[in-house]
Order: sequence, then structure tokens, then C-alpha cells
Amino acid sequence: MKIKFKDTILVLFFINLMQFQHVLAQNKYPNIDNEYSKRQLDSMLHKYQTLHDTLGLGYTYWAYAKNEEKAGANNSSPITNLRKSMECFLSIKDYHHYYNLRGAIGSHLMDRAFMKNFAQEYIGGAVTYFREHNEPETEIGHSINLANIYIHENNFEAALPILRRSEMLNEIIKSEMYAGSLHSAYSDYYGRLKNYKQALIHIDASYEIAKRLKIDWLEAVSLYFKSKYYENLGNQDARFKALRVSENIVEANVNLYQLKKEVYDNLQNYYFLKKNYSKANEYAIKAKQTVEFIYFSKIESDFRSFSEYNLMEKQRLVVSRIALQKRLTDIELEKVRFRQQMYLGLLILTSISLTLLFIAFLNRRRISKMKGIEVDKNMHIGTLNALINGQELERQRISRELHDGVGTMLSRIKFLMGKGTSNEKITQLIDDTCSEVRTISGNLQPHALENFGLIGALQDFVSRYSIVKPSIIFQHFGQPIDLGINKNLMIYRIIQELATNSLKHANANEILIQIIFSSENFTITVEDDGIGFDEQTTKMEGNGWSNIHSRVNFLQGQLNLHSEVNTGTSVTIVLPNN
Repeated sequence: MKIKFKDTILVLFFINLMQFQHVLAQNKYPNIDNEYSKRQLDSMLHKYQTLHDTLGLGYTYWAYAKNEEKAGANNSSPITNLRKSMECFLSIKDYHHYYNLRGAIGSHLMDRAFMKNFAQEYIGGAVTYFREHNEPETEIGHSINLANIYIHENNFEAALPILRRSEMLNEIIKSEMYAGSLHSAYSDYYGRLKNYKQALIHIDASYEIAKRLKIDWLEAVSLYFKSKYYENLGNQDARFKALRVSENIVEANVNLYQLKKEVYDNLQNYYFLKKNYSKANEYAIKAKQTVEFIYFSKIESDFRSFSEYNLMEKQRLVVSRIALQKRLTDIELEKVRFRQQMYLGLLILTSISLTLLFIAFLNRRRISKMKGIEVDKNMHIGTLNALINGQELERQRISRELHDGVGTMLSRIKFLMGKGTSNEKITQLIDDTCSEVRTISGNLQPHALENFGLIGALQDFVSRYSIVKPSIIFQHFGQPIDLGINKNLMIYRIIQELATNSLKHANANEILIQIIFSSENFTITVEDDGIGFDEQTTKMEGNGWSNIHSRVNFLQGQLNLHSEVNTGTSVTIVLPNN
């Protein structure tokens, strides 16, 4: 009988998820392993945001995620808070916690086959970092995760050296929990090679460790693997016994819903083979209910959204390729039609009429070309006029900022100086005025754009909002292309305007700014999870949208806007690399 390890990657998720433990550097921050109420966590977030304490925010977001993991509720997902925590540690260059959190996020992704590439990237990066920095206590958990990914892909040559190194690391740190995880990984390794005797030896060792340490998830996983091996060895009674004990454990632990579904499926199969159809139907219903619970959970929704985004990117490439093929076909068809007309004219007309027709054709072509040039020039003039209008509106806005901000502050200084106000108060007002002038100057011409390019300028822009809500996430993929200071400034203005719209009007919790560079063009995406609006009824006539459209037109780009009420807004802009 051929062994079937259906979705064993779902099971091993629970082995890896529990392996990330941290010792806090300072006692004043929340302990990620303690249980807190949502109110307590929200209060701590507010406190650290007020104090601009990024380290405190990093630990609090992490504790938030750990509490969501323990809760196992259908409406909770630790992914967002893990990512926020990771970004906090990255912003203060705490790479130890940054890579540890990347590995933790990777452990969430690794049980989804369609996310395995991202899981391998995240966990592989963590393994490399902790190996280079000689931190065996932290490296070993991520190494076991990485080995399991290779085992799931049947890449045994890559998995075995990592397992051997993990064994060597555990000889140093001497952790029974990691020993149990290693035995479980070796069991899967030998089971996939159909060496069931060796697989049972390792899974028995894993089970004994789990019972001794009272690690219920490891017990359940070990029992599940035992049942698979007994099934393939034809020992149905031992298989059933292992499944029943595993069932009791997974039903008592809310976090083991993925493993619960696998256990129910196997019990359904067992009873079906025994022709006990009522019992088989009972477990089929339980499996269906568990699948529905998983599907409608928030964490699965987060994974689907991530997957759907990548799928949309691939679909856009397919659509672009089909459109290009259609254009090439239309051009070829036009050539065929032209030849047919030309051949027909040669048969009917005399040499004189042919000459006249040829002259007429040349004239018509020349006129058509001139009309095309005229249309292009008119369109270019229209775009320039719109751009000039946008610049004029921007000048008016800057004028208002100077008048209402700097002008008012200077008038106040003059007034207070006339009233004999203290020098300390006057100095403070002058400092505030200088700060206002620097802000306006930075908005006029971002210095980071000239010194560090478009990516650096956007990172500088995002960093200004790194510790306030809504949080802004900036991502870029591919090799950046320098289009020159003028075009880079226009692109920066477009993104700045879109982000400002979300900050002012969207009431969002999170704003994503993403740039994807490719050989022919690059794509800008700015989206938020705010209140959105109805595209059918809302008029986009504001000065901000006028400026955005004029700049996109000038750069010969395409803009696509999508928004839904209470869902959010997404703006995608595709610009050529010239």
C-alpha cells in the first residue's frame, strides 16, 4: 500500500510554531509569553506611541500576536501584529528580534503549499543570520523549520545536512523540546522514504518526550504520524488507537484545528473501510465543520488575500501578453488587407491610373501622418496645461501654508516682542517657525530624493509615520531604475499625494505603498484598509486627484482606481521605464 502523507505540512506547523521563545532585555516591557487582555494591550500600545518608544511598541505588538495565537479564535490573526513588531525592531536596527520574527512569520506560512516560497525565504534568512552570529539557541528552531520545508518538497539531499546540524546544535543547548521536534522531523523524513521501521523509532522517541514534557501538540502530532505508519504497515487496530488518542488531544486544544481536520479525515477513512458508515458520516461532518471554521477564520483570510494579490499580478501579466498578441495579429491582418487591395488595383487600373493612385496614396499617408502628429501635439499640450495648472494649485497651497503658518507665527512673535515677553518664549516660537519652514522646504524639494534616490526618499517619507496610526508599510521589488531627478520628483509627489489622501480621509489602520520594477515598466500601488467610497456616486474632482492625473499623463502612465465602501481603496499606476 502506497503511503499518503496528505498535507503533513499542516501538521508540522504546530511543531515549529512553539519554538520561538524570547528573553526581554528590559523588565519594563511586556513579556511576550504572559497573557494580557485586549484592553491591557491597547493601553500599552497607546502609552508607547505617546512616548515614541519604538522598542516598547515592538514588544507590545509581539505580545499581542502571541496572545492571538493562544486564543485560537476564529476572528483573530497574529500575522498583522507580528509584521508590525518586526518593522519596529527593524526601524531601531535590532536585527536579532527582526530575524527571529521573520522566522516566526515564515512558520505561519510554511503549512500553506502556495506560500512555501515565501516561508523558505523568511526562515532561510533567519537561519543564515543566526548561524553567522553564532546563536545556536535561536538558530536551531528555524533550522528545524527549514529542514521540514525541504522534507515536504521531498528534497532529502537539502534536508539531511540541516537536520544533522540541528542535532549538533542541540548537543550544545541540550533542549528536550527541540529533541522531540528533531525526532518528529526525522520520522517524516524516513516515512517519505518508506523506511517505516526507522520512522516508528523516531516517532516513538518524539512521543515519549512530548508525554514527559506535557507538550500536547507534540503528542498529537506524534500520534498522527504513528497512525499513518501503522496504516501503511496494515496494522489497522494500532492505527485506530493512535487516532483516537490524538482526537482527544486536538479537541481539547483550540489551536490544533488544522491537525483536527486531518484526524477526522483519517477516522472517517478508517470507519469507511470497516463499513461502519454511520460513524464514517459522523466524522465526515466533523471534518467539514472544521474546514468551514478554518476557511472563515481571519488568519486564513489574511493568507488568501496575500495569495490573491500574487495571483492578480500573474493574471495581469497574462492579460498583457494576450493583448500584445492581439495587436500583432491585427497588424498582420492589416498588412494582408492592404496587399489584397494593391493586387486588385494592379489588375484593374492602367499604368497611368496606377501612378495617380500611388500619388494619392502617398498624399493620404502624408496627411494621415500629419494629422497623427497634430493629435499627439494637442494631447501633449493638454497634458502640459494640466500639469501647469496642478503646479499653480500647488503654489497656491504653499502660499497658504506660508501665510497661515509661517506668517501667523511671525506676526505672533512680533506681537509678543512688543509686549515684553520673555526671551525663552520668543526663542521657542522662533524654533517652531524654523521647524515649519523646514517642513515646507522638505515638501517643496525632498533632500532625500536628491541624496538617496526615489527609494530612499520614500523610505524617509514613511519613517515619519512609523510610530503613529495608521501605519504605513513600504515595499519595493526588482532592480530600481533611475529616471532622473525630475521624473523621480513627479513620482514622489504622486505617491505623497495618494498617501496623504489615505491619511486624511480614509480612516485606515494600515496603508501599503509598493513599487515593482521590471525590465519594461514599473508598477506603483498605494492601498489602504479604510472606509473607501462608492466609485459610481463619488466625484473625483479634488485638486489632489487633478494633480495626480496630470502627472501620470505627463509620465505617459496608466492609472487604475478601485474602492469599495468599508473595504478600502487601491490605486495602481503603471509607468514606462523611459
